[in-house]
Amino acid sequence: MQKALRSKPREFLPFARARDNFEFDYLVNLLQMTVGNVAQAARLADRNRSEFYKLLRKHNLDPQAFRSDQAAGR
Repeated sequence: MQKALRSKPREFLPFARARDNFEFDYLVNLLQMTVGNVAQAARLADRNRSEFYKLLRKHNLDPQAFRSDQAAGR
């Protein structure tokens, strides 16, 4: 473990950029798990839908893109 603590990171991002990357990946994973169901994704994230939609807009994510044809009732 000591060796791991001393090794240099491959890439160092500013905190805000690292947080944005985490948020994006987290939202994508939630939308994939819920097949684009925002209400369910927001519940899993323990966030209200309006806050969740703000995050989706911030990261330019469209829940519709995660819905399968079958889930969309087609």
